[in-house]
Amino acid sequence: MDGAQAPARHGLLGRFDAPIEAAYQTWYIERFRPLGIAMAAASVVAWIINPLIVTAYLETDHVVATFLVSWAVNIPALLAGIVYLRRPEPKWAIAFATGLLMLTAANTIAVLLPWIPGLKPMAFALAATFFGLLAPLVQLPFRLTLLTGLLITTAGELGLFLATDRTGQDVAISLTFIPISSLLVGPAMAFANERDLRARYVRELLIQHQRQLIRRYAPASVVSRIELGDSSIDHPQRRRITILSSDVVGFTAMADRIDPEALAHIINDYLGAVSDLIERHGGTVTEFAGDGVMAIFGAPDEIDPVDQVRSAIAAAQELQRSLVDWSRAWYAHGIVEAANARIGINTGVVSVGTFGSAIRATYTGIGLQMNIAARVQAQAEPGGILLSNTSWHLVKDAVDCEARGEVFVKGVHFPIELYSPVAG
Repeated sequence: MDGAQAPARHGLLGRFDAPIEAAYQTWYIERFRPLGIAMAAASVVAWIINPLIVTAYLETDHVVATFLVSWAVNIPALLAGIVYLRRPEPKWAIAFATGLLMLTAANTIAVLLPWIPGLKPMAFALAATFFGLLAPLVQLPFRLTLLTGLLITTAGELGLFLATDRTGQDVAISLTFIPISSLLVGPAMAFANERDLRARYVRELLIQHQRQLIRRYAPASVVSRIELGDSSIDHPQRRRITILSSDVVGFTAMADRIDPEALAHIINDYLGAVSDLIERHGGTVTEFAGDGVMAIFGAPDEIDPVDQVRSAIAAAQELQRSLVDWSRAWYAHGIVEAANARIGINTGVVSVGTFGSAIRATYTGIGLQMNIAARVQAQAEPGGILLSNTSWHLVKDAVDCEARGEVFVKGVHFPIELYSPVAG
């Protein structure tokens, strides 16, 4: 599907072009499977108790033998269908279900043919009607339902034609009741159902695309909470979090030498990769500034502060390792220098939530600790990672770090002790 545009639909059923039609069939199988299993299981139960009902109705000595034959075909077929539907091959699942349905219908109609003594024509018509309506109940596609209806109608008409002592009532049933149920009612239900399913599939595609667009403008963890109706992210909260600030060294100077289209490609590729990396480590990206990235650990999902810092360090180390490979891909666009990043990590209490206006807002943290993370990042060497003392104290027994002394930074009236994780 191109953008937010709905896929093209053709014909009365609204069929799609080949690639989307194949995806729809897979979606349809997954939706059909639970109902198919339930209907098959219910059919097994129905076939077990049905002889008791029919025996009382037909009042004939042939019922037991007749239904023993029926059980020998129907129950194994339905059980096989249940097993198959648990792990269906999308290409053959619907054909398999239709085949079992036709087998069950043919067997039932055969054992109820009018040469069974005492069988009333109406009973035969009801049997044909039941199977004519069964297909749309399990939501088979319209074309298969119509094919099933044709076969059932043919069998029904043949059965009543072979019946002995046919009356005017038999002929009326033969010409009206069975064709109407099998060729009109059932297929009409299937036609309406398939059109509705295809329209529903289009709506799901559009909603999925809209969610993907929203996730480009908001962190995935925030979007997930919005989708679940959680409004807590809309209200700022005091939270102890860990902040990661990253910036590619000299990127602006490198970018000045390439055309805007190539720069846009590089920026999108890099920021997308960094976002995925941070989210894998449990972080939430809150800000992009050129090639700079700000992320927080511990919001909106609460994480133990020790785990926050360990996750942030792991994300920072992976980012530094990956940047070497990422920057090689930029050579083709005119950037031939190997890229290096500075990364700073700080832990502290900030106000976290949605900030902005009713028209435009962003989910981020606000407070001095956010600024400290950026200042710590600026003190790092190219390719280096620095931790503030508040982050270091949380992991000093688990992560080997080297002391890098104290610094005074702009906007902070106290010295900040810095530590660098030792590469493992």
